[in-house]
Amino acid sequence: MKTAIVVSALLALVSASATRSPIARFKDLLPESRIVGGYLASPGQFPYQVALQISLPQGGTICGGSIIDAQWILTAAHCVYGASKVVVIAGSLSLDPLDSSAQTRHSFQNIIHPGFHPSFSKDDIALIRLDSPLVLNRNVLPIRIAGRSEINNTYDQEIVVASGWGKTSDYSYSQNELRFVDLYVENLETCKTYYYPGVVTESNVCVDTDYGTRTTCLGDSGGPLVLQSSRRLIGCTSFVSQGGCQSGAPSVFTRVANYYDWIQYNTGLPLN
Repeated sequence: MKTAIVVSALLALVSASATRSPIARFKDLLPESRIVGGYLASPGQFPYQVALQISLPQGGTICGGSIIDAQWILTAAHCVYGASKVVVIAGSLSLDPLDSSAQTRHSFQNIIHPGFHPSFSKDDIALIRLDSPLVLNRNVLPIRIAGRSEINNTYDQEIVVASGWGKTSDYSYSQNELRFVDLYVENLETCKTYYYPGVVTESNVCVDTDYGTRTTCLGDSGGPLVLQSSRRLIGCTSFVSQGGCQSGAPSVFTRVANYYDWIQYNTGLPLN
């Protein structure tokens, strides 16, 4: 079975297999992704978190991202694919109005992983080069990313934290204040059983959503998943089940360690 499944084929399989857990319909998740069951963030708690205000032909949307250097942001490919403009907001918990500590930059260059296609969930990772470097301070700081030595680390049952301005339920709107939620990493083989074969691969990290009560959702896409024990960035918010953020299926992230060499090559940064 190929690891990349065409969206139309996925939809046909959903109707043909009513007993399976809801399958990821990746194309439908492009506009957004959220924090459910989370808490309000405090000033300086997530200095690596940024908000992305994205202009697309079909309208505007919001995503998250992570500062990995004063001039580089890591996010999901589906966030910036086809974008005509990306505004990056760092150092602010509030999006309207922005905090006095906020810094605003524009994207100078969006680098989308060459393996990404908008109809698939594979290689959902991108880099944003800012038009000018951020000024680093207690509210704006890079986060270290997981290295290539962690490619085979399962992280099973480790505590991770996700953050973002996404929706707080399947029926709410994206939020104005930054929120976060602590989660447990789900065994990858267990995660795969919730999705059609090939949708979740070894280049993903999954989290247990506690029956849909704690998870990322629409508006959080591209945002960080950080390992509590090391404070390293191990994931980038990618997709959830077609059944919704509160379906109970694991949420799925792009595994950052698998793309360490790609990130280093394109940024030229001494990452570790």
